[in-house]
Amino acid sequence: MTKPMKPQLVAAELGKRLPDNAIVNCDSGTIATWWARHVPVKRGQLHTLSGNLATMACGLPYTIASQVAYPDRLCVGIVGDGGFSMLMAEFVTAVRYKLPIKILITKNNSLGQIKWEQMVFLGNPEYECDLTPINFASFAQACGGVGFSIEEPGDCSEVLDRAFNTPGPVLIEALVDPNEPPMPPKVTVKQTAHFVESLAKGTPDRRKIIDTVLADKIREMV
Repeated sequence: MTKPMKPQLVAAELGKRLPDNAIVNCDSGTIATWWARHVPVKRGQLHTLSGNLATMACGLPYTIASQVAYPDRLCVGIVGDGGFSMLMAEFVTAVRYKLPIKILITKNNSLGQIKWEQMVFLGNPEYECDLTPINFASFAQACGGVGFSIEEPGDCSEVLDRAFNTPGPVLIEALVDPNEPPMPPKVTVKQTAHFVESLAKGTPDRRKIIDTVLADKIREMV
């Protein structure tokens, strides 16, 4: 398996572990792509997303509110590190009230949606999208909750099982590939031109981005 692991893997493994009555709350950003495409919806579940489809930081408070409203159901948040870090102090609320929420953070140390919009919509190189890395597992412990980290793709299933079987509020940070593109259903000529333009202008990690995009297209063809 490739490392850093793909966000699709983390989302898919999460989806396998959600019971029929789970409440799933997704934040805004590239995380919405992985949630929509790789977390299957089952009859009886409730799924929520920002009403305006762009308001970041909603995932954690939505999950807290869900757990208060439905104390007997598993309430899960699937969030990016950018959105989570904007309102992360609210995790203390879950600790204070002993809410057994489970928050999965896809950690790519980047404002991923902004990065790809700059490149594909505008044809500009990525600019100031990097985030200072935070150890979210240690943060969870500091707040009085429990934290887990996933760095190896092969450990994803086992760590998620441990996290979901841990009482009380839990954060799971999964280190994922920052160069994995949230590809649209259909790529337009204009988007392709802007993408190539952004690479030519010197977007950071352009060699890794090219390799990732080519690898994804090859997997689709095989």
